[in-house]
Amino acid sequence: MNQRLAVLRSVTIVSVATYIEYALGLVLSVWIARALGPEDFGRYAFTVWLCRWLIVCSNHALTTSSMKFIAEADGAGREDIASHISAQLNRTQHISVAVVVGLFGLTALIMQPTEWRLFLGPIIVLSILAVAARANYAMLVAIAKGQEHFEPEAIATVLTGVLSVGLVIAATLAHADLLAFIGIYTISSLTLNLIGRIAYRRYCRPFAVGPIPADVSQRLRRHLWLTAALVLLLSLKSGTVEMFLLNTFSTSTAVGFFSIASTLTRGAVELFSVGLTATLLPYMAKAYGQRGQAHAARFLAEATRFYWAAGIAIAGIGLVTTPDIVTLMYGHRYTDAIPAIEVTLVLAGLLLIGNGIVAFQTVVDRQDDRIRIGVYSLMANVVVGICLIPHYGLLGAVITYGCTRIFEWMVAVYLLRRVTKEGIPWLPMLRLFVVGVIATAVAWLVLEVVPGRYAFIPSAIAFLCVYVPAGVLVRYWTDDDFALLNAIAGRLGAPGRLFIRWLRVLRVMAAV
Repeated sequence: MNQRLAVLRSVTIVSVATYIEYALGLVLSVWIARALGPEDFGRYAFTVWLCRWLIVCSNHALTTSSMKFIAEADGAGREDIASHISAQLNRTQHISVAVVVGLFGLTALIMQPTEWRLFLGPIIVLSILAVAARANYAMLVAIAKGQEHFEPEAIATVLTGVLSVGLVIAATLAHADLLAFIGIYTISSLTLNLIGRIAYRRYCRPFAVGPIPADVSQRLRRHLWLTAALVLLLSLKSGTVEMFLLNTFSTSTAVGFFSIASTLTRGAVELFSVGLTATLLPYMAKAYGQRGQAHAARFLAEATRFYWAAGIAIAGIGLVTTPDIVTLMYGHRYTDAIPAIEVTLVLAGLLLIGNGIVAFQTVVDRQDDRIRIGVYSLMANVVVGICLIPHYGLLGAVITYGCTRIFEWMVAVYLLRRVTKEGIPWLPMLRLFVVGVIATAVAWLVLEVVPGRYAFIPSAIAFLCVYVPAGVLVRYWTDDDFALLNAIAGRLGAPGRLFIRWLRVLRVMAAV
């Protein structure tokens, strides 16, 4: 129970910070979209997407390997080895960033993308600064997470988000152009790096150069090479094909709409699951270091149940509330993006359990399986994208995204079953899925009955009012889950005692 409470504390820190970050990020997205209009917002979205892709290429396996091996060394009681691993991977990261941004600058000067032709030189400089700052920040956050410290990321994201909102509002009032908003993205990246460094020094152990045992070094090198190949594969697959083909064969507006769908989907996924996702890998790696693969598999089974519960909520609420929310926030100029958002939200929610499989494969050194998944899904992504996107534009991009994600999940489950029979509780998941379908139907009914542009609020509440208690009634949650909830509620005074009594009533009804 103590470990579960420790995990919950870390989840809470990350979740609260991410909720604030997501709220601020959503404000930024809406404000920038309204200020620039669909076409220029598409150009802005393309630039930010490219920077994020370069960050992934810069860090490749380094962040994942840092979390895994630092947490594993801590779990084995070797903090000195964890410190030496941090120093080595941090030095490697600096070299990697320099190579990636150098190649990017040279390529941009030669190819001169049409989106940047008016501001080519300034945008290249701003993009390089943003990539270097955010990539290095992500590395420090990964090292901190390996030490089970999640405060640096929480502090940096919240403070930087507040600053970014202020800058965007000022730029909007000044009727700034596209270049100014890209400049704000760069300023926020530099601020994120600075605050992250300060917070790291405050909360985390410093790292120092030193020897790494030969067996650990060998496993680390293998993990780095395999994970680097995997991450680069995934960077080409996770929206890259769609964005590239849309930018080549469609319009900047279509790029903007697909970007909005990706942004809202990512926000919804993080809103419901970021705490678990951010803490799962280091805690699972520590469990693996302490007790081996069997214990990590049991950890995966618990994570899968929570992911599935969160994923159904994302799919159901997203399907019901998306049209009204998008129209309210972005305006009627962006209504054509609504079908894309609905499809990506539903798929992202139902396939969220793949995150747990990825963490498990990483922890138990099954990176070769992840590479197989990456290769197969990339091939499917490219083939379907080339067939559909040039002809159907945004609709083709959405179908490509959906087909790729489903195929990827099927291959992941197949390879997981070859390693362990644990990890995915199929029967409880089926029961909760039926509950989710019923809750979504009730939410649709409320949406049709309640008038007004804010009808999505009671509709979402209706979904939760059906979904949460019905999940208890169908016995989806385990005794350990209820024990944890009792321990938490017991600290909340009278409201907590009331919650415990309500929970006991539901459990009695479920038993009957």
